[in-house]
Amino acid sequence: MRSSTQTRGRRSHQKSRHGCQQCKLRKVKCGEEKPSCTNCRRHGVTCSFAQGSTAYHDRSPSCNQAPTPQDYPRTIVSGSPGSDSQSQPAAAPNLAIADLELLHHFTTSTAYTFSHHPVLQSFWRVEVPQIGFTAPYTLRAILALSALHLATLRPEKSQSYIAQANIHHEAALKLATPQMANITPENSAPLFLFSALSTFIWCARPLELGNFLFWENHEIASWLVLIRGTGTILDFADEALKSGPLASMFSARARHRISEPDSHHQVLESLRHLVMADVQEEHMAKVYSSVIDEMNRPFILCLERNLKLETADVFIWLLRIPHEFLLLLKDYQPLAMVIVGYFCVLLHQLEWMWCMRGWSTHLLSQIYNQLSPAYRAWIRWPIEQIGFFPPR
Repeated sequence: MRSSTQTRGRRSHQKSRHGCQQCKLRKVKCGEEKPSCTNCRRHGVTCSFAQGSTAYHDRSPSCNQAPTPQDYPRTIVSGSPGSDSQSQPAAAPNLAIADLELLHHFTTSTAYTFSHHPVLQSFWRVEVPQIGFTAPYTLRAILALSALHLATLRPEKSQSYIAQANIHHEAALKLATPQMANITPENSAPLFLFSALSTFIWCARPLELGNFLFWENHEIASWLVLIRGTGTILDFADEALKSGPLASMFSARARHRISEPDSHHQVLESLRHLVMADVQEEHMAKVYSSVIDEMNRPFILCLERNLKLETADVFIWLLRIPHEFLLLLKDYQPLAMVIVGYFCVLLHQLEWMWCMRGWSTHLLSQIYNQLSPAYRAWIRWPIEQIGFFPPR
């Protein structure tokens, strides 16, 4: 006898694609309970719902991992085919090609123009940029001077390079000025280099009437005020500089330093007699005499020993002369300008440097125009030495 009981079919259920990863792997229905489904709790396994974003959605690379393309920010490129569904890596910031060009030129060309000494050339080429990377004001001064050098080598682009130089040096001044008021052993080296670079930058600018290099419009030149601060840096951090990053520069100069001459140059002695006969006040006579004395050593080196002068041999005079003498210059006092006329002979010895070319004649010609006929006769010797032909 046949049984009347009906055969039951499988109970149907609605399929879901939102189950946990573990249930999908076992091909069983997931209850989708959060934070851990019933199946995973019963089997004692970690449910992917519990892992959440920690295991499956955290894509940020660790500090020891190289990032993969999907780790970078992505942005939709508007206007491109499929831009509504496709994304591309965000563009990297643009390289400062102009600044890289200036730095390259400094290390391959400009650095060799500061000295004839191989050790000092290497110092400017290697150590100076390295110090610049620690102090933005020094690095910007490097770029400014490199731009001015390129302006002389590529006259067809000179205005563009001069504009770059102005931007970098103005930014450098803003950064360095507060540091000058707080000199420490740590910042003494970059500040010292910044002062030296600023001197070259000022000398490298185009020659203009009314610019007497050391003074202009009855004001002491700002660069001169700045580099006279270099003397303060030397006094404050002398040992730190000589044993620190500037050691190779100081040691190279020390090995080639010549002892102080024991005699006075005849031309300067003649100048001294002229000045002393014209000065009425004893104090001012001492000021003028000390300024003439400070020129004696470079005069002996180049005119008696026939040695090629470098910038430190000449510009050290500007660090040693008294401030009172600078005040006389900015007031266009004739005796002070006559003495600077003799200093032009030393500047002329530096015209092997691109940034010093033309300065001796430019300065002496302006002094000649400022002096009365009586004092013009006093600078006849510098005029002949430099080869300047005054107007008749």
